[in-house]
Amino acid sequence: MKQKDMMDSLLSLGVQRGKITCQEFNDAFPAEFLPLEEMERFLQLLEGLGVKVIDSEEDRKKKARRSHS
Repeated sequence: MKQKDMMDSLLSLGVQRGKITCQEFNDAFPAEFLPLEEMERFLQLLEGLGVKVIDSEEDRKKKARRSHS
């Protein structure tokens, strides 16, 4: 899959769910595949669209349980 297609796919997923995990981001864009500057621009685009980048679903649930205890 081309870089632009991967970015579009991840962007669509993020907008649909309102979040993506760091793992999903890393799986889509291995460090050697996407230059740091492009990665930062993409993360800013996600942020501008209200998409959160979270550690993982499991980590988020654990943190939520701890904060409610």
